[in-house]
Amino acid sequence: MFKKIKIIPPLLTEKEKELKLMRKIKVFVVEDEINAREVLIEMLNLIDKNLELIGFADNVADAVWQINDLNPEILFLDIHIKNGNGFDVLNNLEDFRGKVIFTTAHADYAIKAFQYSALDYILKPISPLQLKHVVEKAKTELNKEFAYRQMLLKLSNSDLEVVSNPKIVIKTLKKQYVIPVSEIIRCESEGAYTKFHLKDTEILTSKNLKFYNGILEKYQFLRTHQSHLVNKKYVKSLDSNGFLELLNGEMIPVSARKKSEISKAIKN
Repeated sequence: MFKKIKIIPPLLTEKEKELKLMRKIKVFVVEDEINAREVLIEMLNLIDKNLELIGFADNVADAVWQINDLNPEILFLDIHIKNGNGFDVLNNLEDFRGKVIFTTAHADYAIKAFQYSALDYILKPISPLQLKHVVEKAKTELNKEFAYRQMLLKLSNSDLEVVSNPKIVIKTLKKQYVIPVSEIIRCESEGAYTKFHLKDTEILTSKNLKFYNGILEKYQFLRTHQSHLVNKKYVKSLDSNGFLELLNGEMIPVSARKKSEISKAIKN
């Protein structure tokens, strides 16, 4: 078992605080109704001058390539758009880590939206007060993640981590653990959560898989599937049916578009 430790979030210098306050937050809007899009953008401009609109789209294809290219931090996403819907956009994003806020006239999709880890779900017509509240909520979450990344960076430069034995911090709802990367066999998505499969135990953490993919990819972890991240050192083979066999006998699916990439990775 891993020992519970108390970790104090890193203190920011005055310069870091100033930069944090001045930092522009990148926003992208997906909305096919021109009037609704213009109203939303205008309200965002009035609510917070630190929100930077980096693009907008009115259909699935344009939304997907722009979001993948621009990597916004906050995504305002309508449900019904040209050539599909907002869920089609999310299903085709490569590695989006921003906050998703649905804006729609339809209440029926709220449960599905939260299954996609949406930060919030706003019904049209959009109330400026509600929009302001949601923007502040998104900024709070983004700042927490910024502080957490800073903590990981400080840990990576401390005695907790050496080149031969790197460690990461895993946060659950009640605890924080410092775990050697070598002890992690694989990670599995469970909605907005991630389950870590370790040598001796399992830990369910309150961050999603995309978040940990960004941290662990430098340690030769392979994103085999939308729901799976695997430590290369525990891989035995890739079979012809598109499954990774691990040293412990587990079979992990590999998506069709990832098969060639994974095959090359495990040979190197």
